[in-house]
Amino acid sequence: MKKLFENPTEVFALTKEGTRKLYDNLYDEMIQEGKDVVDYQEIKAMSTGVLCPDCNSSHVIKNGLQSGVQNYRCKNCGRQFRVTTGTFMYGVHEKGKMLEYIKCMSAGMSLRECARIARISLTTSFFWRHRILCALQSFEDNVNFFGIVELEELLMN
Repeated sequence: MKKLFENPTEVFALTKEGTRKLYDNLYDEMIQEGKDVVDYQEIKAMSTGVLCPDCNSSHVIKNGLQSGVQNYRCKNCGRQFRVTTGTFMYGVHEKGKMLEYIKCMSAGMSLRECARIARISLTTSFFWRHRILCALQSFEDNVNFFGIVELEELLMN
């Protein structure tokens, strides 16, 4: 995948339009390379090291493939898992359509529009939206800032 930014901190200075263009560029790059959300999860796991979802141990070994997806086994607790275990992608059968759905959802489209464009049922669209929103909520809960943090505006409830 080509480098989109020379300095990763440039991402924080993007406007809404710039952020939308970044998402479009990332989406286009992943589609051109034939990647899906699971490929992203695998790349992310390989960069940080695979951890057991139960005991957070890094003592894991590869344990075969199932449907072309790598299985892992924890040497501490014996749990078998995949890269998607414990993520919003766990159990999603139409993984290739998830990128298209996320793009539609981030554009502010309705459930019906997202379902039509991603070619999934309205019920699936409803469940996917909730999966994604729950994943985003858990991400927001775990945001930590380090060093000097500057704010333009602070709104508190």
